[in-house]
Amino acid sequence: MSHKAVAATAKGHYDEIQVTTEIPGEGEVLIKVAYAAMIAVDTYVTDRGFLVENYPVIYGFGASGTIEKIGSGVDGLNIGDRASRI
Repeated sequence: MSHKAVAATAKGHYDEIQVTTEIPGEGEVLIKVAYAAMIAVDTYVTDRGFLVENYPVIYGFGASGTIEKIGSGVDGLNIGDRASRI
C-alpha cells in the first residue's frame, strides 16, 4: 500500500511523491491525513536545504485526520477516532 506525500525533492524544489505506507508498530497508530500544515522549518528545508542529508525529505510536522490502523499496545484509541500530530 502507498500514499502521497509532499516532499522537498531538491534544494528549492518540492513535489508530491508516492511512498510506501508502513504498518503501525507497537505503540503506534496510522492516521489517514485530512489536513496538514507547513511550518517555518519546512520552508528552511525547501529553500536552504536546512538539516538535509539526502533528498527527498517528507514534510509533516503537523497533521490531523482519522485513525485508520492501530498497532499493538495502544489503549484508549479506536479506528475512526479523530487524531492530530504535532
